[in-house]
Amino acid sequence: MKLRDVVTLVRGNTYKSSLISENNGPVLLGLGSIERDGGFRHGSLKRYPGPSDQRILLHPGDLYVSLKDLTQSCNLLGAVARVPEEVTEGRLTQDTVKLEFINGATDCDKAYVYWSLRSPQYRNYCKSMGTGTTNVSLSRDDFLNWGLPEESQANNLIIDLLELIEDQISVNSRINGYLAA
Repeated sequence: MKLRDVVTLVRGNTYKSSLISENNGPVLLGLGSIERDGGFRHGSLKRYPGPSDQRILLHPGDLYVSLKDLTQSCNLLGAVARVPEEVTEGRLTQDTVKLEFINGATDCDKAYVYWSLRSPQYRNYCKSMGTGTTNVSLSRDDFLNWGLPEESQANNLIIDLLELIEDQISVNSRINGYLAA
């Protein structure tokens, strides 16, 4: 099964940088909010209080992807992130796309896609399909052509374990933030 069989994409758009805020509006979900090779990047998140189309707003649990990278290492090319619980609302930028699941996917379905897009096989696929030298891009078609691995009991167990590990990392990060404050 191809990724296109389970998701469609919603592209983000530009914003007025003069309106960027530290405290007001949805969190900007651009390249700076994605860890190298995937995952949500916590840190100094910027907000955008300006007008935003409802289609490009995301909420906890939503997935978004970078289809471009500004480095030759391509660590962000195709990298996926999941909006964490503490980000109540986010806004896509022109560099990211939202994954909208077809036919009301369950949380388990979303986790399966998320961890598939965090796999080394997928990361290698993105690097092999990227075009450009300075600004490397992954076409929407190439992204959607990624073949999801066959679902199996072993894969589901691995995903359950990865989910538990990611949850614990999130808890530890919050504790570290409290201690630093």
